[in-house]
Amino acid sequence: MVTIIFDLETSGLNPYHDDIIEIGAKVYNDENSFQILIKPKSERPISKKITEITGITNRQLRAEGQGWREAYAQFYNWLFEASDKGSLPITLVSHNGDTFDFIFFKRMYLEFKKENEITLDISNIIYNDTLPFSKRLYPSRTYYNQPSLARTFNIMIDGAHRAMADVIVLEQLYTKLLNDLRIKEKIDGTKEPEKVRAFIDLKF
Repeated sequence: MVTIIFDLETSGLNPYHDDIIEIGAKVYNDENSFQILIKPKSERPISKKITEITGITNRQLRAEGQGWREAYAQFYNWLFEASDKGSLPITLVSHNGDTFDFIFFKRMYLEFKKENEITLDISNIIYNDTLPFSKRLYPSRTYYNQPSLARTFNIMIDGAHRAMADVIVLEQLYTKLLNDLRIKEKIDGTKEPEKVRAFIDLKF
């Protein structure tokens, strides 16, 4: 089993229509990581608001961004290698993934697969979203956004709203959630990530 901490920066908030402009991913508790800037697939420039949020500019995307086909290929090749050439099951972890990042991820996969042979099989991926996970663990909180949770648990935030910076914060947050899950429910989410998903989905 390999766990991947995953974050995207995008051109907007609609996971069915907007563009991925940055991917950040990291193998949990390992130095193996992936980060790439992507030119918008739609070829539309990003707005000033997105630049204000992420710090990513249209000039930067033109100069440093990869085309979407090349970027997706690099990402899926990295995932394939990180999962020991597809022999290890993958758990994908994101904050607000169920309604955002995971939808982009599946759409990205389908768009790339239409035109390319792809070695990675995503049908057995476990998707663990730390947003409903934290809501289930800490029902009395008012705020569940990643920065608020990070501040509560004294996790340093550096470079928020850039994919890799958010991944590093999320990795620490996921560790905290897993530790508290082990204490409260006697579930070892590191070894049994499917039970984390079951806990999120209120299946026990």
